[in-house]
Amino acid sequence: MNRFERRKLEVREKILAAAFELFLAKGVAATTIEEICERADVANRTFFNHFATRQDMIRAQPIPERIIAVFDDIATALVGSGDTYREMIGEMLATSGYGIQRGFNLHDTFVELVKEGVARGEVGVRHDAETLADIIVGALSGGILNWTVDRTYSLETNLHNLGVALAELLSV
Repeated sequence: MNRFERRKLEVREKILAAAFELFLAKGVAATTIEEICERADVANRTFFNHFATRQDMIRAQPIPERIIAVFDDIATALVGSGDTYREMIGEMLATSGYGIQRGFNLHDTFVELVKEGVARGEVGVRHDAETLADIIVGALSGGILNWTVDRTYSLETNLHNLGVALAELLSV
């Protein structure tokens, strides 16, 4: 790799690292491209030299980091939803394993995310994608269930910690 290629890779990694830091601090949806560029100390044009769209940049995030961001965003959305929604989710989770069975969209989404991580060399291959997706959805469902039954349970803190632990477990 020549100097130009190394520099280009360094800037790309700087943008991704800045985005991940902001995603952890503010959530994915609340983070703007302008904030990412400011944190990375690059111009907006530089961002678009590396990524055609915001979605392309998000897809370029390492899979373990994306799992943390998903858990963080779910926690933020649920905490902001109010007590009625909290009660409704608790009832849904308490009935016949709602949302955690294989074939459910959330499970399928994590299967694809794990497969992408394996293909990119970011997720280990010690276990198959279906099993890893079961673990991810189980952790997510368990955290949400704890939040619905325990008023002192900090969903934002605990889902973040679950996401970090899963990211570490999945990493190569």
